[in-house]
Amino acid sequence: MLTKSIHYTFKKNIKQLSLVLILFISSILSSVSARDMGIEAVTYSNHVLSIKHNSFGDIKFKKRIYADPARLVFDIYDAKLASNQTFRYDNITGDIASVRVAQFEANTVRVVCEAKNTTALEKVKIENLGQSLYFKFQERNVVLQDVSFLEGDLRIVADGPLVPRTILLENPKRMVLDLIGAELKSTSQATKIDNGANESIKVSQFDGAIVRIVFTGEQTHKREVRISDNERQVIVMGADAKSAREGFADKLTKLAINFSDTNSTTYSVTGEKKLTYKFLKLSDPERLVVDFIDHETAPAFGLDPLPETSQISDIRFGKATLGRPVTRLVFDLKGPTIKEEFKESPDGKILYIKFNGIGTETIENGIGQISPNKKATVVIDAGHGGYDHGAIYGGINEKEININVAKKVNRYLTQAGLESFMTRSEDRFVSLAERVEISNTIKPKLFVSLHSNAVISNPKMAGLQTYYHSTGGYKLANVMHHQLINDVKMPDGKVRKANFYVCKNTKAPSILVEMGFMTNKDELKKLASDNYQDELAKSITKGIIEYLEKN
Repeated sequence: MLTKSIHYTFKKNIKQLSLVLILFISSILSSVSARDMGIEAVTYSNHVLSIKHNSFGDIKFKKRIYADPARLVFDIYDAKLASNQTFRYDNITGDIASVRVAQFEANTVRVVCEAKNTTALEKVKIENLGQSLYFKFQERNVVLQDVSFLEGDLRIVADGPLVPRTILLENPKRMVLDLIGAELKSTSQATKIDNGANESIKVSQFDGAIVRIVFTGEQTHKREVRISDNERQVIVMGADAKSAREGFADKLTKLAINFSDTNSTTYSVTGEKKLTYKFLKLSDPERLVVDFIDHETAPAFGLDPLPETSQISDIRFGKATLGRPVTRLVFDLKGPTIKEEFKESPDGKILYIKFNGIGTETIENGIGQISPNKKATVVIDAGHGGYDHGAIYGGINEKEININVAKKVNRYLTQAGLESFMTRSEDRFVSLAERVEISNTIKPKLFVSLHSNAVISNPKMAGLQTYYHSTGGYKLANVMHHQLINDVKMPDGKVRKANFYVCKNTKAPSILVEMGFMTNKDELKKLASDNYQDELAKSITKGIIEYLEKN
């Protein structure tokens, strides 16, 4: 049965709608865990190990590759198998002999892959999508077995898990559905369908690893994309199918503030029926996520604007993709000292959420605010991610340095009054083409890609380097490089021109900052430091503001 719902756009018609982008990829491989995660099922087929879990939040993990014997060890922390069973599968590929999953310690589930050599293990792709963790042992695309159009709905069936991404565009109205890591079974599936209702549907192989389906017409934004529980089927429901979906989920009818003063604020969420909910506390930035299971929002829900309080700076909500209808409510907290309490009405139809404490959030970070007439949209690109870890030295992954700095830049840009998007906000693989497409769809004023350098042949090489490709990029690179050199006191590695893919193909003025050399022991120590990452983030933010003020 098709139960998952995916629908997001890069436009912020719901405040900070990047939340909804994250909804499809929200179960991410990073380092925050609120409670023990349950491993509900372990299966293996078509060279893919699937570990189904019940986490709505992030996963805390550690991955290591050893030689003699060659093995990959992947520990999932704060996790428990539903049973004490050990899962083992043999003869995975020619080079990978076996994989097993077991409860290693009381709160650690361990995945071990054994192979003939470490090269084979380096190629294992590990992704966390929806509520399933995938170990992909064979580098191949998912193949679409059937693409059919019937009674206004487009149905897609594949031989493996599908990874959909939906983008809504204007002028003309169209919806782009990308199936990442997929390919058409035959050229006959590449077709154009005339819906006869002022809508056309084009199916094509966008590149070697993306099937693109474009819906063009006035009704396209009313379509809804759903994915099956096994993630091998996607259905794009027609704009006139709403009546058939009525009653699919209960409704949340009202969001209100019941009480607020300097010390506490109490909100109430009202539903038609007894509320079923789960919550997750996240940090950097501080926020409380509450998921209402099997509930959608009524038209009037959240329409009345709620004021900022001493504890909460903002509230946003959207439809989540967690295997069933879910409405996700996010409270942005004013600091880590804010504590929450939950209380239900006797009939369970009202949930009261009380926030206690005095907010400590401040804009006094030494950066300042962008001029009102210079406010703009910015894209921050954290290099590498997922199975693409970048350079690794001293047990430190480049991808972790890049994302840590990018998150801080994103936060400081928002505090400075700018609209900031990240090409990835978690530990997942994003192709270079996807990064460029995300930026070109958003149409920002500038694009900044963050990386950490490495030259193994010269461990003494040091310094900060800033790369550009276009004339617009050159102006941005000079402003940014000068700001960084002055602030963080790094050796001057100069502004350089290069044909980096993201700089060459992004339409906005674009640069790539190499924040230091991981092969240099002194710089590696600094790059791994949270305080130094914060210095870099503040300087990058100031460089962006200076460029925007001048252009």
